[in-house]
Amino acid sequence: MNIIIHPQSLKGSIKIPPSKSQSHRTIIAASLARGKSILSNMAYSEDVLATIAAMEKIGAKCIQNPNQLIVNATGRIVITDDNFIDCNESGSTLRLLIPIMTLSRQKVVFTGKKSLFQRPLGIYESLFRNLGLQYQKNEDTLIISGGLPGGHYDIPGNISSQFISGLLFALPLAKEDSRIRVTGKYESKGYVDMTCDMLRKSGIVIHEHNDVYEIKGNQSYRPISLKIEGDFSQLAFFAVAGLIGNDILCKNIELDSLQPDYRILDCILASGGHYSTGPEGITFHQSQTTGVVYDVSQSPDIAPILAILAASSQGTSRIVNAGRLKYKESNRLSSIEHTLKGLGVSTQLLDDGLIIEGQPEFEGGVFDSFNDHRIVMALAIASIRCKKQVTIKHAEAVNKSYPRFFEDFKSIGGQFTVVED
Repeated sequence: MNIIIHPQSLKGSIKIPPSKSQSHRTIIAASLARGKSILSNMAYSEDVLATIAAMEKIGAKCIQNPNQLIVNATGRIVITDDNFIDCNESGSTLRLLIPIMTLSRQKVVFTGKKSLFQRPLGIYESLFRNLGLQYQKNEDTLIISGGLPGGHYDIPGNISSQFISGLLFALPLAKEDSRIRVTGKYESKGYVDMTCDMLRKSGIVIHEHNDVYEIKGNQSYRPISLKIEGDFSQLAFFAVAGLIGNDILCKNIELDSLQPDYRILDCILASGGHYSTGPEGITFHQSQTTGVVYDVSQSPDIAPILAILAASSQGTSRIVNAGRLKYKESNRLSSIEHTLKGLGVSTQLLDDGLIIEGQPEFEGGVFDSFNDHRIVMALAIASIRCKKQVTIKHAEAVNKSYPRFFEDFKSIGGQFTVVED
């Protein structure tokens, strides 16, 4: 599917979709409990559907209602159907579930798109080899078997926090007590904080001190009832749309959220942008922003839309500590650079970041999505400042995280034409 966007300033209000990161964690925790959990404010993106399907493999019964997921689980980890788990392109599904599925002590075959298995998994490979567990990775499959024991684990903190979160979900169910020590630079720690928060809501006891997690063995998950928060990583796109267009109110947001992408608010203030909070949510106001340094080490997912904000600001901006962007759905450092240059923006690619020169308006043209949902959404927002129409090839990539994106885009004034391949 190609989308042809006719540049138009946006204005209005948006109900921000539920947090994908919190949805993954809540579905997993509910599926490890014994009993019935009710999860409200739920949306079914491709990534979330992959996690639901995976948890059904261990016997969780999931009833998908509009805006609500009911999970009836047995509290046991036993593969009840075939042993193939299709993660599609969801890195969260794969990395969070690898340690959990070992507890079945059955052979498990993870499948998915080839791009998924090009993302870093070496931490698990080394861990499995050291423990004598089976770990066999091919272009589009990963085969594991063997039971993950409790014990002491040293995990680097600068590759992906999902390795730490995956172990935190699994180790409370091991017989032995465990200890996870995060070594080196600890990036995206906020996602591990979200994991720990979910574990505690589910009755799991974890003690954290100085990047060390102490975990008692033989614990049990309890059912939960929870409303999923609005997603700050998705809010970020409409926040920037408000800054470079007209006022946009974002609803369905918790201002005391643990989500790392809450940092979008700090980035906006640092650049001179304006927003106001009220009983309905956050309103982002048209602002003349200036170039600053954006450190995305703790919130890499907002880098694509920060690049559009930087390109719209006066002066020079830098995006730094962004090396992990190379291992997302696309090589996002390269994808962002290519996209900005296509918009006519002067951009310099660094080893772990970008230098971006701001300008008042952009060119339009034809753009590749790189099969990356966040590149598609960033381009849609950039169209506000374009002189010519913007064509995005393979725009269906948004279904990975935000299937309703273009419906919401249209509801606040976005104008576009859909052209099927």
